[in-house]
Amino acid sequence: MTLYSIKMRASQKEHHVSGAERILEKKQLASAVGTLTERALQHSLGTADFINLKIEEISEEAVLRLPALPVTTKPSQNIEDSFSVMASMLNELGITNPDKLITLLRNVKPMRGAVLYDIATNQRIDPNQERGIRVTYMDATDSDSLSSNKNHFREALVLATKVVNTPGMVAELCISDDPDYVTGYLASKMHGYTRIMPLKNVGDPHGGRIFIFDSRQAKPEEAIHFLEKVPVLVDSLPTEKITIEAPEISINNKLDELKKNALFRSMRTMNSEQSKYAIVNEKKQLLMSSNSYLDLAANPRVKEAAARAVLLWGAGSGGSRLTTGNTALAEELEKALAKFKRKEATLLFNTGYMANVGIISALTDKESVIFSDEFNHASIIDGSRLSGAKIIVYKHNDMQDLETKIVSTQYRKGLIVSDAVFSMDGDIANLPEIVKLSQKYHLLSMLDEAHATGVIGANGQGIVEYFNYTAEPDIIMGTLSKSLGSEGGFACASNAIINYLINKARSFIFSTAQCPAALGAALEALKLIEEDNALVKQLQHNVDYFCACLRRQGINANSPTPIIPIIIGDEAKAMSVAKELENEGVLIPAIRYPTVPKGTARLRVALMATHTDEELEHTAHLISKAIKKYQ
Repeated sequence: MTLYSIKMRASQKEHHVSGAERILEKKQLASAVGTLTERALQHSLGTADFINLKIEEISEEAVLRLPALPVTTKPSQNIEDSFSVMASMLNELGITNPDKLITLLRNVKPMRGAVLYDIATNQRIDPNQERGIRVTYMDATDSDSLSSNKNHFREALVLATKVVNTPGMVAELCISDDPDYVTGYLASKMHGYTRIMPLKNVGDPHGGRIFIFDSRQAKPEEAIHFLEKVPVLVDSLPTEKITIEAPEISINNKLDELKKNALFRSMRTMNSEQSKYAIVNEKKQLLMSSNSYLDLAANPRVKEAAARAVLLWGAGSGGSRLTTGNTALAEELEKALAKFKRKEATLLFNTGYMANVGIISALTDKESVIFSDEFNHASIIDGSRLSGAKIIVYKHNDMQDLETKIVSTQYRKGLIVSDAVFSMDGDIANLPEIVKLSQKYHLLSMLDEAHATGVIGANGQGIVEYFNYTAEPDIIMGTLSKSLGSEGGFACASNAIINYLINKARSFIFSTAQCPAALGAALEALKLIEEDNALVKQLQHNVDYFCACLRRQGINANSPTPIIPIIIGDEAKAMSVAKELENEGVLIPAIRYPTVPKGTARLRVALMATHTDEELEHTAHLISKAIKKYQ
């Protein structure tokens, strides 16, 4: 009997949108043309403006029939756990560099095919690395062949079955490029088809596919010929079993799992203003965990300025800055921040989180590459993902690794982004080298100064002052909610970049403007810092003094900033130590996974300028006592 291969490829403005293929009898062709065309016009990646249909006659004798791979599912709590599952399975296959393959999968640039990776040489061997290897001429002998709806499970299992039966093939790794589909898989003869979830966040368009091949078992050209030319029909395709669980049961199960692993979080109630002493859960506590580093949230001048702003400008702003929400007060604060940071212009955002999301997603796109420090804040990570850019993570503060990755990456445009002061470790980014590399390789540079403003530099002006004005990034991001004791975020940059953000940063454009109280408070706090650097100097003294107190207690502590991590390791132990301190009247919460890597749970001390030497010395003693109790 004569069969026909029909292939559909759809694109939008030359970017791939959808593809599918079937092996059918002649009588089914007309219906298949209609359903595949309908699918091309209804894809989550966009509506195609070009659709190509190719129909070829093939002999039934030429078709290889294969049994479908057995199917298993391995769900995880989060993305990183899913990739840990994948790494373990690769180890079971005798692959000694699973992390390298997973990094490649997570960062491979968009292509229509797959990476062909030879584990015998540890190199990519796909002849055209812009295109990759395309698997074609395949289908399943089931009743779903003529459906216009994409069935991820069916199509992936058919492809995986052909790939795994390819000469010399060891395994296949896959993340779907569908923004709404977070399930990926590992396929091998040992594991069958193993669905792994989640491998990305909903809405993330990144996808990737790697064929892991061993050239000691077969020739590459033999494998490529099989993948691209040999027609395959897959028999005995199982039906995807979807277990529908009541939402409340699912949520409660996940909460129970968090509690079991000492990862459950709950909120404390503040019954007073936030100063170095506060009433927390109706008990007086010495705050050693507040980001109000200069204690300005409770400063009388700052509070009075907030009140004056409300009386003059009202309680709310009434609209976005581009409609009715812009005020002279906002513009005054922006000018003051630009002067303080020695930049041409500033743009305010509602929060520091929204600043990072807005700046990064506006300045980068699918044609960009973002080089991001592995310890960067979650808002930088989220902004990078929303941009659609390729993300390259470099080792923490490792400028050699950063340059190596820049040199080995092809890009048209890009961005180096880093925290200035890292929020969980308290160390400081190597600004001079970041700027040097950005200029050498024609990249934008951006530093997140959330924990640097009012903290480092002789006058609290941040990382540029800290390095004696020897280097200046293109964009400085900061917050009003830390040392300035208020609420909001900002970007300082050239007039051109700020004007671009006004027109392109969605978190700015579509947000109601900040309330006048926050603006008035931040403006007054900035004036206080500029008038007298005494608070900044006292904060820096407290850092040195407290680290010395901890070392005298036998605790390894050395930080250039008021963020001082005391590593405990075990999550449950860290929680116990934090609770012991709380019982003693000192609040230092335990920071746990996923905020920090597993096994690095810690006390995160955050000092204020108003802490006294006596309070710091007593706290160091209590920390040492609590740690020894739970050793």
